Amino acid sequence: MKISIPFGREKKNIQINLPSENFIIAQSRNPSASGTWAEVVGEAIRSPMGAEAIHEQSLNGKKVVIITDDWGRPTPANEVIPLIIDELRLTGVRDSDITFVTASGMHDPMSREDLERKLGKEIVAKYRCISHDGGDWDNLAFIGISPQGTPIWVNRHVAEADYKVALGRIYLHEAYGYEGGYKMILPGVAGFDTIVRDHSFNFSADSVEGIHDNPSRGEADSVGKIVGIDFLINVVVNGSQPIKAFCGEPTRVHQIGIEYGDREVWGAEINEKADVVIASPGSGDVPEAGYDLKTLYRAARAAKESGTIICVAAQETKFEPKMDEPISEILRLHEKRNWDLSEREIQWRIKSLRGKFYNYRQIQEVQKRKVILTPDPNAALQDVLAETGTDIWLVVLPEARTTLPKEKLYCPGISKVKKIP
Repeated sequence: MKISIPFGREKKNIQINLPSENFIIAQSRNPSASGTWAEVVGEAIRSPMGAEAIHEQSLNGKKVVIITDDWGRPTPANEVIPLIIDELRLTGVRDSDITFVTASGMHDPMSREDLERKLGKEIVAKYRCISHDGGDWDNLAFIGISPQGTPIWVNRHVAEADYKVALGRIYLHEAYGYEGGYKMILPGVAGFDTIVRDHSFNFSADSVEGIHDNPSRGEADSVGKIVGIDFLINVVVNGSQPIKAFCGEPTRVHQIGIEYGDREVWGAEINEKADVVIASPGSGDVPEAGYDLKTLYRAARAAKESGTIICVAAQETKFEPKMDEPISEILRLHEKRNWDLSEREIQWRIKSLRGKFYNYRQIQEVQKRKVILTPDPNAALQDVLAETGTDIWLVVLPEARTTLPKEKLYCPGISKVKKIP
């Protein structure tokens, strides 16, 4: 079979001299927005899964907190909040008992202008609106200790609320597997010590994008269940575009949102790890070198450790990454706590170190495979086949930067999502 794969504005032609059952072309659906944020959430908010609708609650005299993500995520909360307020008005809750808290973790707190952009000017003028500060001990409450031994401090307004609503998005995350779910609690509205302890799980081997059952996510979910969210609104996004919303009980909402995202947005099933992977960064703007680490890492996720990656590049070159610091030094500094810095500065410092570690981890995965960077993937494939023969499994990733290859997607089919009430 002859196929063409994009490389920026070019097309690369490849002759695949293999039986059709020996290769697969794997590409995510990568859809565009299905409507505005309000339209997407509006379809789901009155038909929740595993929980009563907000408007069915009796909240007269009760304290309600609405948690949203902060400036670190492009979610336009101000477009969705009116829907939540409309629901709450039917519950008897007083405006004075409603508090908005942005899940800022140890990010820099948001100014009033930031809050107005995120939540809306009318909301900030009418309601108590707080940008969570994980280092503000006067506004933290101690909840207890997680089964893994993490001390749990959270924003006191969240801790004291009788009813908690959380609004955020679901997308791939480099350490928690996926955004969304109880990540709105930890690290979202947690205290410094709780966040730092949880972030140490980020170094676990399975704490990578596209794997939900990993230590980082496990601890966030464990702490989140202890603190509690009564009604979760999670929007599956493609970058910053809303695709589909799921609302209701947090564990169910998050699971089904991930399943949907894997199948309908970013995932592509490859059946098994490949002997050979052909990958292109895809259409659109191509990096100057013609490839990037993300393209190579996605290809590595699809290849056996003994396999070969053929990556389209601007020219023949070798994969020779350089690290500024050895991994031992990155880890040593990450665990250091006696810097003469504020807690926020320490948190930013160790976040930077984790970023270096994520980069190192991706490089390490790529280095476990043979990498061919070439402007002529067809010639490279013919050379590889001359060495290996045709009894191989080949995966082609035409749009590797926007495709998460998985042996099996999160669940076997769309029908599972549709049948869950």
